[in-house]
Amino acid sequence: MTRRRIAHPAAAGAAAARRLLLRAGSGLALAAALAPLAAQTAPPAGPAARVRLALERAASRLEVGDAIEVRLEVWVSTWFQGPVDFPSTLTAEGALVTMVGGSPDSRFEEADGLRWTGLIRRYRVLPAQPGEVAVTMPGPLAVIAGGGDGRALRVEPAAPLRLIVRVPPGAEDIQPFVAARRLELRQRWWPEPSAGAASPQTGDLIRREVVLVTDSSSPLLPAPDFGPPDGVALRIQAAEREETPAPGAGAPTLTRRHEAVYTLQRAGAVALPPIELVWWDLARRQRRVATLPGIELQVQPAARRPDPFAVATDAAAEAARAQAEAAAARRGAAASWAAALAAGALAGGALWWRRRRAAGAGTAPPSTQRSEAQACRQLARACRRADAEAADAALHELLTALDPPTRQRWLQQPDLAAAVAELGRHRFGPAEAAPPTASWRGDALWNAVRQLRDARRRARPRAALPALHP
Repeated sequence: MTRRRIAHPAAAGAAAARRLLLRAGSGLALAAALAPLAAQTAPPAGPAARVRLALERAASRLEVGDAIEVRLEVWVSTWFQGPVDFPSTLTAEGALVTMVGGSPDSRFEEADGLRWTGLIRRYRVLPAQPGEVAVTMPGPLAVIAGGGDGRALRVEPAAPLRLIVRVPPGAEDIQPFVAARRLELRQRWWPEPSAGAASPQTGDLIRREVVLVTDSSSPLLPAPDFGPPDGVALRIQAAEREETPAPGAGAPTLTRRHEAVYTLQRAGAVALPPIELVWWDLARRQRRVATLPGIELQVQPAARRPDPFAVATDAAAEAARAQAEAAAARRGAAASWAAALAAGALAGGALWWRRRRAAGAGTAPPSTQRSEAQACRQLARACRRADAEAADAALHELLTALDPPTRQRWLQQPDLAAAVAELGRHRFGPAEAAPPTASWRGDALWNAVRQLRDARRRARPRAALPALHP
């Protein structure tokens, strides 16, 4: 007969609890062991992007003018969902940078358990200045990587690529060092030196303009050395600077204008100096010298010379004076005729009014006859004294005293008309038109009036005597 062992209920519960703890411990241990593997195989939270700069190839000793290639690499942890807008150039102080044409290269590499996709763009860098040259990106890039939500990732510029550039052999004496692919010097003189030009004199000014055109990026472009030579005072004006952008990503063209003014202070031979600028030709890889010639002057002592501008001014003033005199003469003639016409109109009006008043009486009033005789006497006295103003007043009174037909007939007589015109020119003409000693004489005027009065007296019928009847 077999005996079965019956466990106590409390002991059975304790054994079940121990079995549960053993199972839980083994599960935690397994989770802890599998945690690194899960971290390696779990997909990333989102795509990542990065950039870097690297040298493609370079000489062991980098000198000014040695061209190198720099790679700009853009990497994403998945793939590129859109193209990358690479910059057209890189930022490099003291170097000329141009993009190498063509499409960017693509590469793949494994890193951190991920397969990275990269696009590579190459740039050609030509150092133009000795010293340290730092090549960097001009700004951040926008990259659209696959596996994300379609938004562009902003990638900050990579660390600058620093290069040490040395002075090429044969250029050690260029101080300050200027390197360029193009450098031109031009100049102009005022006045222009010529074989037939008059010799300058002491006190004259000579102006000189020097224009520098280059594609150099050197911040130490020297100013031209204008002198000063002996016996000359020099004044240099501030330089003018102008930049013209180059097509594509080339270096801009720089134009600088310098101007100097020489004041000749001493008679004799004076040499205005030539100008030289030493520079390094990046295209030919050689030392070059740009030169502008000077001029030799034979300065004469200061002397009085005719001023061509003054001659032109005198001619213009003489022409203006002649025009003014002609205009004044026309105005004087017009004023004389206007005065004569006005006097005739006034005299005609007065006579018409007097004749109308005397029409009822049948004979002219005695006062009119006395006025005509008195005016004749006044005119005779004024003509004898050569008093033009008094003669004009007496003539006006005499014409007013005449009846309109007689007055009209008198004014149409050539002698009286000529005498009246001469009186008007003397009184109203311009002072410049007559010589200072010219004077008016009243003989012609009085003779013309006297002849007209005598002719009227002879033509007047004599009064007939009354018939006598014894």
